[in-house]
Amino acid sequence: MNYLSSGKSLIKKLLPKKWVSACGEFLYRQLPKKQDSLFFLLARVWYTILGDKLNARKMRILGIARPYSMVGRNGLVVTYDLAESLEQKQIQGAFVECGVARGGCSAIMALINAHHKSDRITWLFDSFEGLPKPTAEDEFNPAEFTPPGDRHSSDVQEGCCLGTYEEVSALMFSKLKFATDRVRLVRGWFQSTLHREKNNIGKIAFLRIDGDWYESTKCCLENLYDALAPDGYVYIDDYNSCIGCKKAADEFMQKRGIQAKLISDRRGGAYFLKSS
Repeated sequence: MNYLSSGKSLIKKLLPKKWVSACGEFLYRQLPKKQDSLFFLLARVWYTILGDKLNARKMRILGIARPYSMVGRNGLVVTYDLAESLEQKQIQGAFVECGVARGGCSAIMALINAHHKSDRITWLFDSFEGLPKPTAEDEFNPAEFTPPGDRHSSDVQEGCCLGTYEEVSALMFSKLKFATDRVRLVRGWFQSTLHREKNNIGKIAFLRIDGDWYESTKCCLENLYDALAPDGYVYIDDYNSCIGCKKAADEFMQKRGIQAKLISDRRGGAYFLKSS
């Protein structure tokens, strides 16, 4: 029995719709953001006192990104650690995020590049219209259900997870002062933009996919995986949380004979290293 889903259904029945929306916004977005921001601030102070410059820098960057992210503390930490390791190992290629929402994870990737004075480009792909309409592959099917991937099309609706082009542009270029030749924002649906831009991207070191749905995930992998450098990372944000996303990734990996181990980020996503 899925107690979380049952609890959601009960709340929806007992409370007016606008109250449910307001409670959900506060409990699942605003409160965790405030808690995480305080954690990153205190951790930064602590590491600074200890003279641990590396972790102090990490907490500073995570603190900058948290107000602009929906992925939570673990997702931000994993994004940071993967990007930082690629810089440390000097793996060549762009950092690419497909599905940027308000830009938090993309900001982490670009800030790490800037710290290391890297010449790589951070690419941000998003419709900036929220999620597209789900397909039949995203619908709940008891015969195919494998825990923990239980989020499906009735839980996340079309237009959800919206971040606008204007607010992401303001974050990247006005607040964080990135040069437009180091951070590229590409507006449009993946099916239109990825095929068009993949040659301009060139080699990829870090591919972060956050499209929730089957078709979005499939499109990202089919268009960009072949450009991934050996020892580069693919991070699929919704692998362990969205049914269609997991299905698309599993099908792609099976079709390509990819034997890489998927490592959980302990919050609904998973990542793997492309073998050299």
